[in-house]
Amino acid sequence: MKIDNETLPKCKLEKKKFSWGEPYLDVTPIFDMLISQDLADLEFCIEIFIKNNFKNQLLEFYNVLTNYEENDRIEDFEGDLSEQFRKKMLIKIKTELDSEKKLTPWEKHKQYGEELDFLYIFEEEFKRKILFIKPK
Repeated sequence: MKIDNETLPKCKLEKKKFSWGEPYLDVTPIFDMLISQDLADLEFCIEIFIKNNFKNQLLEFYNVLTNYEENDRIEDFEGDLSEQFRKKMLIKIKTELDSEKKLTPWEKHKQYGEELDFLYIFEEEFKRKILFIKPK
């Protein structure tokens, strides 16, 4: 087993073989799960996306919050956002998007899924629904 430190999140890389003997590389992202459970749903999900380099979701959230489309575009979101909270989230997301980040595992190892393919891991770990935006 090897760890790929060139991606964020890091990945566990294991060489395996199918039952018929053909080798393949098993890539498993190692996600950052140190996220406060006390955060409101939207902030909690944005924190997950920031800590685990979900660039596409962050960009989608930034656009949705900027355009006041949260009730139409964010899956399972119901409610209103105060202007203060909206601005706080926009600043947090923008700061992250402007920072230099490493490649994601799904960018480097393209055959191993996309961002949204991994949301179930967070839902299982935290026993709560993860808010996200479906691609158009």
